[in-house]
Amino acid sequence: MPNSTGLIYNPVNGPTQSTQIIVTCINDSLNVPVNIELEVFRWDTTQTARFTVGHDLFQLNPQATRTLIYPLINGAFFEVQSDFFSATSTIINVYGVDSTGQVIQRILQSEMTLIDRFTNIP
Repeated sequence: MPNSTGLIYNPVNGPTQSTQIIVTCINDSLNVPVNIELEVFRWDTTQTARFTVGHDLFQLNPQATRTLIYPLINGAFFEVQSDFFSATSTIINVYGVDSTGQVIQRILQSEMTLIDRFTNIP
Protein backbone atom coordinates (compact mmCIF):
# COMPACT_ATOMS: atom_id res chain seq x y z
CA MET A 1 0.00 0.00 0.00
CA PRO A 2 1.24 3.50 -0.79
CA ASN A 3 2.27 6.06 1.82
CA SER A 4 1.38 9.74 1.90
CA THR A 5 2.90 12.70 3.68
CA GLY A 6 -0.58 14.15 3.85
CA LEU A 7 -1.20 17.83 3.16
CA ILE A 8 1.91 19.74 4.30
CA TYR A 9 1.63 23.49 4.88
CA ASN A 10 4.22 25.64 3.10
CA PRO A 11 4.14 29.43 3.70
CA VAL A 12 4.07 31.31 0.38
CA ASN A 13 6.73 33.76 1.61
CA GLY A 14 9.10 34.30 4.49
CA PRO A 15 12.06 32.42 5.93
CA THR A 16 10.20 29.11 6.34
CA GLN A 17 9.09 28.82 2.70
CA SER A 18 10.20 25.66 0.90
CA THR A 19 11.00 26.19 -2.78
CA GLN A 20 11.84 22.57 -3.59
CA ILE A 21 10.90 19.10 -2.44
CA ILE A 22 13.69 16.55 -2.16
CA VAL A 23 12.79 12.85 -2.03
CA THR A 24 15.56 10.44 -1.00
CA CYS A 25 15.28 6.71 -1.72
CA ILE A 26 17.53 3.99 -0.32
CA ASN A 27 17.46 0.29 -1.24
CA ASP A 28 19.21 -1.39 1.66
CA SER A 29 18.66 -4.90 0.30
CA LEU A 30 21.81 -6.91 -0.36
CA ASN A 31 20.60 -8.54 -3.57
CA VAL A 32 17.07 -7.53 -4.63
CA PRO A 33 16.32 -4.46 -6.78
CA VAL A 34 13.29 -2.37 -5.84
CA ASN A 35 10.68 -0.64 -8.00
CA ILE A 36 9.67 2.74 -6.60
CA GLU A 37 6.73 4.94 -7.59
CA LEU A 38 6.40 8.57 -6.52
CA GLU A 39 3.64 11.13 -7.04
CA VAL A 40 4.20 14.74 -5.97
CA PHE A 41 1.48 17.40 -5.76
CA ARG A 42 1.09 21.05 -4.78
CA TRP A 43 -1.90 23.26 -3.97
CA ASP A 44 -2.24 27.03 -4.05
CA THR A 45 -3.63 29.00 -1.11
CA THR A 46 -7.27 28.29 -2.07
CA GLN A 47 -6.75 24.50 -1.73
CA THR A 48 -9.31 23.97 -4.51
CA ALA A 49 -7.01 22.45 -7.14
CA ARG A 50 -4.27 19.85 -6.91
CA PHE A 51 -1.40 20.25 -9.39
CA THR A 52 0.91 17.38 -10.32
CA VAL A 53 4.54 18.36 -9.79
CA GLY A 54 6.04 14.97 -10.59
CA HIS A 55 5.29 11.31 -11.24
CA ASP A 56 8.21 8.88 -11.35
CA LEU A 57 8.50 5.11 -11.59
CA PHE A 58 12.01 3.65 -11.50
CA GLN A 59 14.08 0.67 -10.39
CA LEU A 60 16.77 1.05 -7.75
CA ASN A 61 19.53 -1.55 -7.54
CA PRO A 62 20.55 -3.20 -4.24
CA GLN A 63 22.66 -1.01 -1.94
CA ALA A 64 21.91 2.06 -4.07
CA THR A 65 20.36 5.46 -3.46
CA ARG A 66 18.55 8.01 -5.60
CA THR A 67 17.56 11.59 -4.87
CA LEU A 68 14.83 13.39 -6.82
CA ILE A 69 14.17 17.13 -6.71
CA TYR A 70 10.81 18.72 -7.52
CA PRO A 71 10.08 22.47 -7.80
CA LEU A 72 7.52 23.92 -5.42
CA ILE A 73 6.57 27.15 -7.20
CA ASN A 74 3.59 28.95 -5.62
CA GLY A 75 2.83 25.89 -3.52
CA ALA A 76 1.09 26.80 -0.28
CA PHE A 77 0.71 23.08 0.44
CA PHE A 78 2.31 19.92 -0.91
CA GLU A 79 1.97 16.14 -0.71
CA VAL A 80 4.21 13.23 -1.67
CA GLN A 81 2.80 9.74 -2.23
CA SER A 82 5.23 6.83 -2.45
CA ASP A 83 5.30 3.06 -2.73
CA PHE A 84 7.89 0.39 -3.42
CA PHE A 85 7.67 -3.16 -4.73
CA SER A 86 10.05 -6.15 -4.48
CA ALA A 87 12.72 -5.30 -1.92
CA THR A 88 11.46 -4.77 1.61
CA SER A 89 14.50 -2.89 2.92
CA THR A 90 13.59 0.40 1.28
CA ILE A 91 13.46 3.82 2.89
CA ILE A 92 11.86 6.90 1.31
CA ASN A 93 12.08 10.30 3.06
CA VAL A 94 10.81 13.75 2.02
CA TYR A 95 12.39 17.15 2.68
CA GLY A 96 11.19 20.66 1.95
CA VAL A 97 14.17 22.96 1.32
CA ASP A 98 14.50 26.70 0.82
CA SER A 99 16.27 28.50 -2.03
CA THR A 100 19.66 28.09 -0.31
CA GLY A 101 19.22 24.34 0.22
CA GLN A 102 18.47 24.50 3.94
CA VAL A 103 16.01 21.89 5.20
CA ILE A 104 12.78 23.58 6.29
CA GLN A 105 10.56 20.50 6.72
CA ARG A 106 11.32 16.82 7.07
CA ILE A 107 8.89 13.92 6.73
CA LEU A 108 10.37 10.51 7.43
CA GLN A 109 8.85 7.33 6.01
CA SER A 110 7.79 6.26 9.51
CA GLU A 111 5.76 9.48 9.80
CA MET A 112 3.82 8.92 6.58
CA THR A 113 0.27 7.58 6.49
CA LEU A 114 -0.78 4.42 4.63
CA ILE A 115 -3.33 5.12 1.90
CA ASP A 116 -5.30 2.57 -0.12
CA ARG A 117 -4.23 3.83 -3.57
CA PHE A 118 -2.31 6.49 -5.43
CA THR A 119 -4.22 9.57 -6.54
CA ASN A 120 -5.38 9.30 -10.17
CA ILE A 121 -3.42 11.70 -12.33
CA PRO A 122 -5.46 13.08 -15.26
